[in-house]
Amino acid sequence: MVGSGRRFDLRNRMQAAHKRLDAAVGAFHTIDEYQRYVTRLGNFRGTMDVVLNQVIWPAGWSWRPTVIAKILEMDAMDLGLPISRQASTYVDLTDTSALLGALYVLEGSALGARILRQRAEILGFHETFGARHLAVLTHDIGQWKSFLVVLDAAPDFDVERAAGAANAVFAFALECFEDELPVHQ
Repeated sequence: MVGSGRRFDLRNRMQAAHKRLDAAVGAFHTIDEYQRYVTRLGNFRGTMDVVLNQVIWPAGWSWRPTVIAKILEMDAMDLGLPISRQASTYVDLTDTSALLGALYVLEGSALGARILRQRAEILGFHETFGARHLAVLTHDIGQWKSFLVVLDAAPDFDVERAAGAANAVFAFALECFEDELPVHQ
C-alpha cells in the first residue's frame, strides 16, 4: 500500500477523534444497532456529500471522492428508516490542504468499512439489501491508494490546515453519531 509521511502525520493528529468516533459507531450486533448506524451515517454523509458537491476541485485533479449519500438512502428504505436529514455544518474546503484533510477522513472510512461490512452480513445485510453503501466503500482499495497519490503530490501542503479540516469532519461525524434522536422519527 502507498504510504507517506503526510498520511501518518494526519493519522497521528486525529487519533483521539478517530478512537472516539469508532466507539460512537459501535459494533452493531443487533438490527436495531445497525439501523442506528445507518441513520447516523446517512445524516453525516448526506451532509458531507452535499459539501463535496460544492467544492471547486483543484486544477489537474482527475480523482474524485467516493460519494455514498444516495445509496445510503436506498439502504435506509430497505430498513424502513426515514431518509436522512441534512445537518448543519461548516468545513472550510476552499484550499487544497483543508480539502485533503477532509477527504482523508471520508476516504479513510473505506478501510474501517471492511469490518463493518462483515458485521452487517452477519445480520443479513449485503450489497443488494441494506448494506449497499458498505459494498461501495469496500469495492475498490484502489480508490484509497489513488487518494494517497493525490495527497502525496499536492504542492504547498499545510499539515496544520489539513489536520484542522480533518478534525472538523471528525467532530461533525461525532455530532451525528452521538445524536440522541430516535432511529424511527
